Amino acid sequence: MAILGKPEKERLLAWYQDNGRHELPWRKLQTPWAIFVAESLLRRTKASTVAGIYPSLIDEFRCPEDVLGKKNLWQQKTNALGIASRANQFFSACEQLIQQHQGEVPGNYNDLITLPGVGHYIANAVISFGYHRPAYIIDTNTIRVASRVTGEQITQAEHRSKKAKRLLEHCFGDQDGLSPHLNFALLDLAFSICKPSKPDCNACPLSNCCQYSAAPGS
Repeated sequence: MAILGKPEKERLLAWYQDNGRHELPWRKLQTPWAIFVAESLLRRTKASTVAGIYPSLIDEFRCPEDVLGKKNLWQQKTNALGIASRANQFFSACEQLIQQHQGEVPGNYNDLITLPGVGHYIANAVISFGYHRPAYIIDTNTIRVASRVTGEQITQAEHRSKKAKRLLEHCFGDQDGLSPHLNFALLDLAFSICKPSKPDCNACPLSNCCQYSAAPGS
């Protein structure tokens, strides 16, 4: 049985409504291509840094064909992110989208995971945020929230294992109940409240059902 039931999820969503990072530009678009571009740029890059160039980038490059037709411009615009080494990988992904998917970002996990540079996180982010279908967003941040709520610990090496998925299932329930807004809420909770060090448990909407918050000295 999941630790977070309907009341807890509703509290989390209410917190997100008031405190979420709604200003992030890709959250205002939420199309498969917009999310694919954003998540490709966000790999090991701060959201605030990507947000600075994203609006002009997504306006200039509206599809994979635009990227491949203006590779030099893409590199010029993304140089500030320090991701030059990833450009060719992104170009290869765009080529595959054109050759195998008629230039569209697929909504099937098995198709997404074959794209160069796409791992479990990006694939599920596209499904959740781009196609608005239920999916677990499994990364260091959501695992940290789930670990603290449940009191279960997993190692860094297990973050891409079935154990990580079982941890999220125990905390949040079946993925059918995970809406895009709930996933955004979890990411924002981890960013602003449930931080790696010195989490603000007093401000957390999940503190009443969290093992970490209940522990002495938290």
